[in-house]
Amino acid sequence: MTRLIGFFLIILVSACTQASITPWIPFELDNGHIKVPVTVAGKQSMAILDTGAQLNAINQNFIDFHQLNIAHHGHVQIQGVHDTERRKQYANVDVEIFGIKTKLSQLAGINMGNAQNSLLIGSGFFSQFVVQIDYPNSRIRMVTRDVINVAKHENIKTQPHKGSGLPIVQVEMAGKKVWLLLDTGSNSGVLISRRLAEGLDLIGPEDKQMVSQGVNAKSALRATQLEELTFGPFVLSNVQLAYPEKGHKLTSLKQYAHTSSMIKGKRVKGILGYDVLKHFLVTLDYARGNMHLSVPEKL
Repeated sequence: MTRLIGFFLIILVSACTQASITPWIPFELDNGHIKVPVTVAGKQSMAILDTGAQLNAINQNFIDFHQLNIAHHGHVQIQGVHDTERRKQYANVDVEIFGIKTKLSQLAGINMGNAQNSLLIGSGFFSQFVVQIDYPNSRIRMVTRDVINVAKHENIKTQPHKGSGLPIVQVEMAGKKVWLLLDTGSNSGVLISRRLAEGLDLIGPEDKQMVSQGVNAKSALRATQLEELTFGPFVLSNVQLAYPEKGHKLTSLKQYAHTSSMIKGKRVKGILGYDVLKHFLVTLDYARGNMHLSVPEKL
């Protein structure tokens, strides 16, 4: 997969006058999800780019809808926001993305809703280079690390999670600093555990009921708004906040690097998604855990 993504970058930058910066690539925002066109097994569809996914995946609904005969090799455990399940793993899938034809393997079969969505592209893509996501202008580009050292310009506490390698960020809400998973695959604002919501006195009798669909299961949530959220140098007002209903749970990232390790990572209390990110140009060095936020001009 590393060689494949490196090949993607070589092809992309060849079209750019500055050999280490790709052109801006437009994307579609659908319910907060970043989508780009892709052809899978000869079928035109959309791929979702997700910083919160450790693996790449294929939509089981897409396979079933098109009655595709794709090789199935083994199974893999998939941890979703509400549950963990054992899923099929597919290999040698014909894919064309960013104009490049290739084959992808180790694709976990997950439920992604609409059969028009075929692929979920996760950490294998983002970790190869610096990614700039311009949410207000719906565009993305890739930059090699010799062009920009994000650590020198970082304006929000960010680091890789020790257990998973996924990017986590520190925010402040209700006077408390909290570490959250940075998840472009989440269309919410902030999703936290019920215990934390209670501890911060954020639960109210008028909070709305809602249902959240994860990759494995649905869960009942309550929704309200944060009066203020400090996100790096920015203070946002009226940010969407959700927490589990009584009797439901939020699956959290493990605090340790490995099950046999005693090296603790940051305790991650929830997820930060689109309703916060939508305002910003996000410059993210995924692998090294550095991020810079700015507000771009609307084109």
